[in-house]
Amino acid sequence: MSRHLNAGRKLGRNTGHRKALLRNLIRSVILSESIRTTTAKAKETRRVVEKLVTKARVGTLAARRLVHRTVRDQAALAKLFDTIAPRFKERPGGYTRVIHLQNRPGDNAPMAILEFVERTPKGEEPKESGEEKKKAAGKKPAEKKPAKKAKAAEGGGDQGAGETAEKKPAKQKKAKKEKPEGEGEK
Repeated sequence: MSRHLNAGRKLGRNTGHRKALLRNLIRSVILSESIRTTTAKAKETRRVVEKLVTKARVGTLAARRLVHRTVRDQAALAKLFDTIAPRFKERPGGYTRVIHLQNRPGDNAPMAILEFVERTPKGEEPKESGEEKKKAAGKKPAEKKPAKKAKAAEGGGDQGAGETAEKKPAKQKKAKKEKPEGEGEK
């Protein structure tokens, strides 16, 4: 049989392992903007990263939720939407490049570097524009909410009647009924 409509590489792994591998590679590419891996993994990761950057360029809450399905790390998600997506706002695709390297010693696997075409210069963080600084300075500092750990210790939590609920006493175990000596054994 032919492999019609079966896009993508299996990478010698079962489905769950392959998805976890790709999610980790995607997270690494977003956070470090460049990774060194095998050529097959780089090409497969590139397919997904390109689609994620395209979705992130929209910048809406719906787009953020769609990308969050794949990128579960909050730091990577924030960097993708705040730094990487605005950088590629005018580019119609082709956000990454694969640079082939020498084969890996040991198993002779073909290696490659997967990186973004436009990279942040080292040691330079994205600067806020004048308008963003004014908005941030104009906001009043919000009151801090109590920590979830303290809330859980008090017996509250996300479930239940609310913050003012008191902790319920533990249920008493029922005593076993004793059978008369003559019954039950024959």
